Amino acid sequence: MAVTAEGMIAVTPDRMIRVMNEEAAEMLGVARQDFVDTPLESLRVPELGQALDAALVEGAPVTWRFEYLGRDFACSAAPYLDGEACGAVLGLRDETEMMRVLRRSDAILSSAGDGLLVFDADERVAFVNPAAERLLGKDAETLIGQQCDPLSLLGLEPATEGVCDTGPQMRELRIEEPEHRIMDVRVDPVLDDQGVCAGAVVSLHDVTAEREAMQMKNEFVSTVSHELRTPLTSIKGYIDLILENEAGEINEIQREFLSIVKENSDRLVELINDMLDISRIESGRIVLKIQPLDVAERIEGAANTFRAVADQQGRSINVDVPDDLPRVAGDPDRVGQVLINFISNAIKYSPAGGDVDVSASAGDGFARIAIRDHGIGIAEEDQARLFTKFYRVDSTLTREIGGTGLGLSICKSIIELLGGQVGADSVAGEGSTFWFTLPMAAPELVRTPSLEAPLGSPGGRVLVVDESEEAANLIETYLAKRGYDVVKAFSAEEAWDRALETQPRVVTLDVMLDEGAGFELLKHLKADARTADIPVVVLSIICDEGKSSRLGATGYLEKPINKERLIEIVDGLVGSVASPVALVVDDDRAIVDVLSRTLKQRGFAVMAAYDGKEAMVAVQGTRPHIILLDLRMPVMDGYEVLGALKSDPETADIPVVIMSAYNFEADRADVLKLADVCTCKPFDVEEFVTSIEAVIHEEEG
Repeated sequence: MAVTAEGMIAVTPDRMIRVMNEEAAEMLGVARQDFVDTPLESLRVPELGQALDAALVEGAPVTWRFEYLGRDFACSAAPYLDGEACGAVLGLRDETEMMRVLRRSDAILSSAGDGLLVFDADERVAFVNPAAERLLGKDAETLIGQQCDPLSLLGLEPATEGVCDTGPQMRELRIEEPEHRIMDVRVDPVLDDQGVCAGAVVSLHDVTAEREAMQMKNEFVSTVSHELRTPLTSIKGYIDLILENEAGEINEIQREFLSIVKENSDRLVELINDMLDISRIESGRIVLKIQPLDVAERIEGAANTFRAVADQQGRSINVDVPDDLPRVAGDPDRVGQVLINFISNAIKYSPAGGDVDVSASAGDGFARIAIRDHGIGIAEEDQARLFTKFYRVDSTLTREIGGTGLGLSICKSIIELLGGQVGADSVAGEGSTFWFTLPMAAPELVRTPSLEAPLGSPGGRVLVVDESEEAANLIETYLAKRGYDVVKAFSAEEAWDRALETQPRVVTLDVMLDEGAGFELLKHLKADARTADIPVVVLSIICDEGKSSRLGATGYLEKPINKERLIEIVDGLVGSVASPVALVVDDDRAIVDVLSRTLKQRGFAVMAAYDGKEAMVAVQGTRPHIILLDLRMPVMDGYEVLGALKSDPETADIPVVIMSAYNFEADRADVLKLADVCTCKPFDVEEFVTSIEAVIHEEEG
C-alpha cells in the first residue's frame, strides 16, 4: 500500500529513539512499540544513521535518499538542542512513485535523438542526456553543476532578458570540435503551477545534414542556372534584335518561326527565374526594397501588361480601387510579380472567356487585393495544396498549359515576407478569387523617387565588362542604338585599364568573371578616387544584389538582360550627370506627369515626388538643379519643404519655383520670400518650362 503521509522519528543525543509515529513504522515495516527507547541502529537501516551524522556535523538540516525494502525514501534530518547536546528529528517520505516517474522521464530524455540540457531555477545544469553529450563532445560530469546563462554555456550571445521574461528563444550553433556540426538551439522556460520560473530546457537539434544538403542544392541550382542563362542571354537577345529588323527585313514565315522560338525561350527564362526565386527564398538571400506603394498604380501597371491579350480574346480586365485607399508597405517589383502571376493565371484558366476583376479594399491595418476570374474553378480537395511547391491541379487544361507549380508558392513566400497573407476562394466550375493582403505603410516609411532620363539619349561613354564576347556584343548593340559610345573589356585587368583610360560615365559589370574577379573589380573601382564616382550597374547570371549593393553598385540587373530596363537604368545614371535635374513635387499625379513629360522632352532628367517627405529624401540622394514645388500637400507641405531647404547650407542655393492653385497664406509670406519664383495654377506648361530654363540659365550665369 502506498503511504503518502510523512513518517517521523525523534532521536536523542545518545542516539536513542524517543518518538516514532505509525507512518514511520509502516514505511520501515516494523512495530512501533518494539523500537521506542531503543538505539537507532536497532532498526538496521544504516542510511538513517548516516543522515543523522550528516545533520549533526553540518549543524543544519540535510536530506538523504536511499532504497529500502524495494522502495525509495527521502530522509530529512533536522538537528535540535537538548541541553548541551544535539539530537535530531528524522522525517521519512516515501518517494517510490515519484522516483518511478523520474526514472521513466530520465529514460525518455536519455533516449531522445535531440540533445537536452535541463537548468534549475538558479541557472545550474541539472541534467544532460547522452545525445547532448555526443553533439557537444562533452561528458555530462563536466556540464552538470555549471551555473551560467543557458545560451552562454553553448558559446552564444545571451539574451538581454532572462528566458522566463522573453519566452522561447531560437538560435543557430555552429561548432567545429570534436566535429563540424550545425545545430538549431531552442531554450524554453519551465514554469511551476504559480507561473514562477523553475528553470529552463535547452534542446539541440542537429541540422548539419539538412544545411549541407541545402547548400549543395543551392550550388547545383546556381551552377545549372548559370549554364542555362549564359546561352539564353544571347539566344533571347539576338532573336529580339532580328524580330526588330536590326539584321534586315524578314518575311512573315520567318517572323512566325522566330516568334515561336522567342516564346519558348521566354518560358525557359521564367522557369529558371522560378527556380532561382525558390532558392533565394529558402536560403534567405532574397532582397526586398520596402517602400510605400500606391495600390491603384501597381494594379494598373500589372493589368496593362495583359490588356492587349485580353482585348484580342474579347474580354476585359476591370479594376476597382477606392480613391482614398492608403498606401501599403511593399517591394514594388515583387508586388508587381505577384499581381502579374495572379492576373496571368486568371486569364489562362478561363478558357471559356469572361472578364477578370481586380479589386482592393482596406481594413484592420491591411489592404486586401483580390483577383477574380470566371473560369474552371478549383475543387475543394485541391484548394488546401494550391500554394505548395510543385503542386498543380490535375486537369486536362492544366496539362495543356504546363508550368512548374512554383508560381503560387513563390507568391505566398513573397507576400508573407512582406507581412501579409495569401489565400484563394473557389467553386469548381464557377471561377476563383485569389487574394493577398499587405500592411498599410507606416508614416515614417518614405518612398525614394527615382531619376528618369531625358527622352533623347544623354549620350556618353559606357564601359561594358563581360567575359562572354557574345553577351558584350549584345549589350553594345542595345546601348549603341540608344546613342552611347561603348567600350568593351573581357577581364578584370582589362576593365581596370579601360576605366582609367576612358573615364566612362557608367560601367556595366558582369560579376561572374573568373574566380570572383568581378566583385574584386567592383571593390577596386569604388576604392580608388579616380573611379569611385563612376556608377556601376551589375549585370549577373546569379542574383547577389545584397553583396553588389554593399560593395557600391548603383544598379542591378539579372541576365537574360531586359533591354528596356537596361536602357532605363543607364539613361537615368548618365542623365543625372549630362542633363539638368528637375525635382517635381506635387500630390496631383496628373500635374506631375505632364510636367515630367515636358521637362524630359526639353532635355531634363526628372525626379517625381508626391509629398514633402519624398521631396526631402530625393534631394538627399541626388542634388537637383531646380525644384518645382506645390504648397498644399499631405504629410509635409510646401512651406515646410521650402523652409527646410533654405535653412540647410547644402541645399540653400537650389532654386525653388513655387506653383500653387490656392492663395498664398499671409501668415507664411516670409517663407515664400525664400522661393525664386511663385506661379499660380493653372499655367501654360510650355511657357512654364521655358521660364524654368531661364531660371537655370540665370543661376549658371
